Amino acid sequence: MRKISTILAIIVLVSGCGTAVPSPHAKLYTYQPQWIGRGQKIFEQTCAPCHGQNGQGITGPALWGPNSAAAGFTHFSDLASFIQTNMPQDNPGSLSPKSAQSVASFIWHQNHRT
Repeated sequence: MRKISTILAIIVLVSGCGTAVPSPHAKLYTYQPQWIGRGQKIFEQTCAPCHGQNGQGITGPALWGPNSAAAGFTHFSDLASFIQTNMPQDNPGSLSPKSAQSVASFIWHQNHRT
């Protein structure tokens, strides 16, 4: 009986019991609506050559809309972390954390307007 209880406990731990797992970057990046304007300026200078002024995608993927690359990010912190680590493509990781968070805030805003 003890062996079955142990196995069930392991299954519950591994499956997560249906609870959401917090993003590993949740404490690093939060959506900052007051940084949208700053993020837009950085986007226009740094990101638009590949992603287009309207986020439509040129040599890089589209960044807003239901089928965009950014739509795949369900947590803001994961989007900001991706930008910080991987963008711009020709100089990955060159944006400061605040700049990456600003660009992510701008992109997030484009995808979550009501």
